Amino acid sequence: MDDQTRRGHRPLSARWLAPFVLLASSFCTTVRAAEASPCPPDWEAQICELKSVVDVLKKEHLTEIDVPAFLDETIRLGVKTLPYARFLNAQEQQEQVKKDQRTRNGAPGIGIIFETLPDGLHIIDVVPDAPAALAGVRTGDLVVAMDGNSMVGIDNTEIAKYANGEAGAPLKLTLLRGASQQRLEFSPLRAIIKPRPASARRLDGNVLYTRLASFPEPTIGDYIDVVQAERKKGPPAAAVVLDLRINGGGALNAAIGITALFAGRDKTAMVTLQRDDKIQHRISTNWPDYDLPVMQGQDPLAPLQSDDWWRSVPLIVLIDGQSASAAEATAAALKDLGRARLLGTPTYGKGMAQTGVGTRDGTYVVWSNARNLRPNGCPMEGYGVVPDWIVPPRKDADMDGVLLGYREVDIPRAAYANKPAPDPFADVRKERQRLRDRRALAKLDPANSAALPQKEFGTAKDWQLEQALNALAGKPVQTVSVNPRFMPAQPACMKLEGQVTEQKTGPKTQ
Repeated sequence: MDDQTRRGHRPLSARWLAPFVLLASSFCTTVRAAEASPCPPDWEAQICELKSVVDVLKKEHLTEIDVPAFLDETIRLGVKTLPYARFLNAQEQQEQVKKDQRTRNGAPGIGIIFETLPDGLHIIDVVPDAPAALAGVRTGDLVVAMDGNSMVGIDNTEIAKYANGEAGAPLKLTLLRGASQQRLEFSPLRAIIKPRPASARRLDGNVLYTRLASFPEPTIGDYIDVVQAERKKGPPAAAVVLDLRINGGGALNAAIGITALFAGRDKTAMVTLQRDDKIQHRISTNWPDYDLPVMQGQDPLAPLQSDDWWRSVPLIVLIDGQSASAAEATAAALKDLGRARLLGTPTYGKGMAQTGVGTRDGTYVVWSNARNLRPNGCPMEGYGVVPDWIVPPRKDADMDGVLLGYREVDIPRAAYANKPAPDPFADVRKERQRLRDRRALAKLDPANSAALPQKEFGTAKDWQLEQALNALAGKPVQTVSVNPRFMPAQPACMKLEGQVTEQKTGPKTQ
């Protein structure tokens, strides 16, 4: 016990000081309120408020504040409350430009696709003719070390610091193979690996199983190349399955190009609504509506106009709840144009496109600038695309759980993001969460509603592919009945005839 306490005095503490601090703060505020506004008259009042707050913090905050970083974060937090909007400061924008260039032109690597699990990196695919494949690395191998650094228990965010390196530099891999866990070491030399979103292989019955994992800029040319290569390997291909499951989108123009590839010219691939749905633009399947910088002004579909196979071969598109934006736009267009039938589960429901512009001092802002309508005039935002055949990811899947998986409709919107109209999905969102909560109380096994792993796509375990092959062969498709409460609502569609103009703007992303 200290001297003050022994003498019956209360020690000086924050409780004693608090009334004086509060009084001082109130006094300071009153004095500053009388000061003349430092802001131009055309500023929003809240911008002026922010300037006043920053002035106070600069002078009186306990520690010195990095004001530019503070303001960057303030803008970032505000912008991110708008749907799919984001703000990048000058450094982040420079890094994004480099990332986009690597996506377009390739980046140093060895060409492996892996899944991070507690025991290491499970290789689920090896890029053909890339350094890893040439060195002898196989699908199914387990990487336990890179350059002597353990990959066991590693976090995804830490892998880059071990894997990154310049082209020509070796990367030593220590891996385990097979049931015997044979320990092997390879040292492939890094090379420029260009994005390869497309793959294709021939199945029984001369059906081409093709997959697009995403929609980067090189998508159209890459897809054409892999399909043409498979067509040359055997008899004429009798049908095509286009797998867009777990495809989160990318360049919207790439989606338009894939639609044009199968549907042909002079079709409406999409209609966009801009600025409170008052401005309509028609995006067609004609060049240059799918032009992208990677094409360098050359139409990749021009050499195929005499090849009717693309526009006549039977086509089924596989979709699921993680097929989003550009992927679901492709599926919707091919369905509405009568070119394909869809099989799987309803898509994610991202029906907005984004664009961006550089602002002051090298900063960059991205925002949603258009709402996308299908060729039939129906919106995708919040609704997604419902397939012709509803087929679960597994034969015995829990379809209620599948349909309650996270979708666009589950993302809340800030009230100020759309002043004229309230959030149209607020009630739907609450009901979906209520149903999830009920399932959680029932302790239902979430594994029964989980998505099929990508490494099982195209294999004998792929139930949705099996049903697609049945449809192509004229056999019965094993669909399931679903509770309408779990399905997307029926959207209000627009009549578009005679109301659209040609789209003349640049490429968009989704």
